Amino acid sequence: MNPKIKILFYSHTIDFAGTWRSHERILLNLDRNKFDPYVFYTPNQDNNRLDFIKENLENEKIIPFEATTEKLGPETGYSYRQSNFIELARTMKFDIIHFARSGYYEWPFIERISPILIETNIFAGRDHSMYLDYSVAICNRISQLRNGSDKVIYNPIPLPLDNMDNLKSELNIPSDYYIFGRIGRPANFNPISFLALEKLKSLGYKFKYIIVGACSNSMNAIRQLRLEENCIILDITNDDFLIHKFFNTIDVFLHYRSDGECHSTAIGQSLIYGKPVISHFAGYNGQYETIGKGGKVCHNEDDYLSFLLSLLNNKTFYEEVREHAKKRGLDFEQDKIVRQWEEIYQFLYYQNI
Repeated sequence: MNPKIKILFYSHTIDFAGTWRSHERILLNLDRNKFDPYVFYTPNQDNNRLDFIKENLENEKIIPFEATTEKLGPETGYSYRQSNFIELARTMKFDIIHFARSGYYEWPFIERISPILIETNIFAGRDHSMYLDYSVAICNRISQLRNGSDKVIYNPIPLPLDNMDNLKSELNIPSDYYIFGRIGRPANFNPISFLALEKLKSLGYKFKYIIVGACSNSMNAIRQLRLEENCIILDITNDDFLIHKFFNTIDVFLHYRSDGECHSTAIGQSLIYGKPVISHFAGYNGQYETIGKGGKVCHNEDDYLSFLLSLLNNKTFYEEVREHAKKRGLDFEQDKIVRQWEEIYQFLYYQNI
């Protein structure tokens, strides 16, 4: 019988951001007859998914390491001044270390720590060092910006739960209101959705915009555009079931982000729930590839509003876009993506022994 492949998964924080969630979905759904996953984390980070990981992975495989808060410069790969990560990882003799990162020369891939070092490349940086063995871009756009990758694999998105629980009653949303939503980290602000909704309100439409992870700029825009009665603000959440109810609640996902997206897990989840996505061109623009025919990526707020009005005023068109969204979302379905990763791990492992 072949030995299990021992894999260490590492991201800077074990949190609700898409970077870690993609790692989490891979490691927790690997075939445990073939793979033996471990997690390293630093206790001084905001590890708000740590309890969830402890519930779903054996405690002895969730290992803290020490690291100072300050780091050295780019010539050292932004390594910590002091850390026992590399020493600890070598002692544990992993077959593979899988690291999610920007793609630049970056700690801990500044030494040979295990036989195989793999990155999930998120922001198209290119590490030319001898310590990176395999680079997987999270979308074709990132691979293109990086000037090529070993493989393109999208972030894994779980299928919707088999119920229609939603937030309408607990948020006191009237039945005749349109409901829009946005999930993202509280940063990277762009006002485009708010500007479009100001015009939608002036046209007499009744709606609510549920925002998970609003930043101070978002709150200022809401006040300045007099959208307080239209917007519902929810804190960044660690509750998967609340997110499920969020997507069951909304009609359209209204996305904004100043530097664009690579492969947004929130957008991917909206699509797999069959919710059309409206976004805008900015920065990386991986959202154009991700959304496909499941929505539109717009150039300005007038284009943004025009497409939204098309969805609201034409039920047939809305259902067509909704079906495109669901079909596109299945390209990111979790089990399919995890099987792709398993094939890579096995190929590299058996090629190396």
